[in-house]
Amino acid sequence: MTADFSISWHNLLRFFHVWIYALKWPLAFVAGWASIYVRRWQKSRREEAAQSWPLVEGNIAGAKVEIIPHTSRYVAKLQYTYFVEEYRLGEYTHEFSKKTEADDFAAKMKGQRVQIRYKQSNPAKSVLEQSVVEQHILLTPRFG
Repeated sequence: MTADFSISWHNLLRFFHVWIYALKWPLAFVAGWASIYVRRWQKSRREEAAQSWPLVEGNIAGAKVEIIPHTSRYVAKLQYTYFVEEYRLGEYTHEFSKKTEADDFAAKMKGQRVQIRYKQSNPAKSVLEQSVVEQHILLTPRFG
């Protein structure tokens, strides 16, 4: 006697909804973390490309904290203004694992004067470097 064990495509497709449900959450998790790493890679590429750009003084005009979808991480978004022929806007993002840390960072940075790099051929393109932000955070006195 031989065992006839065969699985047809029809039987696999019958349970397609189960496969989708089983893969939905792992795929969402992977997509969330992949977006974080892509964002980090793009940020470092922009900063490397901006090393030869001229500097101008800018001001952190606003800050907000948002949760990164499908993760337990938070992102603080700083909006900054600078003047090159006219006032222009830019945005800087920084990731945190805790909401309180992101809120503290946003509060400390709001209103700070910072050095902004801008592209000479297209002044609307600008970069606020992470090293500049880190200097301001380290120089800010800690109370309490």
